[in-house]
Amino acid sequence: MNFNDLHIYQTIYETRSLNKAALKLGYTQSNITARLKALEQELNTPLFVRSNLGVKPTKNGQKMHDFATKVLQNYQNLKEDLSINKPKVLISELLFGYIITEKAQFSFEHYDIIIKNTNEIQELITKHAYDMIWTFTPITLPKYSLIKKSHLQACFLKGKKQENKRVPVAINADINCPFRNLTLKLTHNKNSVTEIDSLEMILELVKKGQATALLPKYLINDDLVAADSQSWNIPYYFYRYQL
Repeated sequence: MNFNDLHIYQTIYETRSLNKAALKLGYTQSNITARLKALEQELNTPLFVRSNLGVKPTKNGQKMHDFATKVLQNYQNLKEDLSINKPKVLISELLFGYIITEKAQFSFEHYDIIIKNTNEIQELITKHAYDMIWTFTPITLPKYSLIKKSHLQACFLKGKKQENKRVPVAINADINCPFRNLTLKLTHNKNSVTEIDSLEMILELVKKGQATALLPKYLINDDLVAADSQSWNIPYYFYRYQL
């Protein structure tokens, strides 16, 4: 058992699905299944009950969840204590690609960067302090001061070689993500929407012409093109911690 096994276990517990856990972590389902089986063998107890609807934790599986939560939190606290000399940056995954890679607004090697989704950011800021935060949702905590409000241009993207046929509209599972919420608002036929809890997998499906998705325009490249001429401005916010 190692920290990665605990992280895999927690993801299975949270998603209640081996397939969703694999998509979220970027592993194959067979790899996730093998790691869970090895963990159950090591502990000599079943941790989940499998069914066609997914997985459900057993009584011992719930105990394992409590244990993993404490261990991973303690490990995170230790990492934060050991990296105290570097400023901590909390940032959304889509904003990381824009602020750090495209805009190059600061050198990432001088910071400890934590990349999370919008929903996770709102939860983390109530538990830990971060020197800088880039997020799609406003922060109301008084210890953070708004430095800048700007926006990302977004449009529906498709694969460059996509044929003229109907494909699903992909959204992520982050309920506070503005790209997800705007997609649901704009898409009249909700049956055409597919939820995929992995930005990497969404991009891969769009590149292959198997889906379309509302994404930042900065992602347009040799493989991704705008599906039409429409675009929208997605606001984002930059905060600093005030002592």
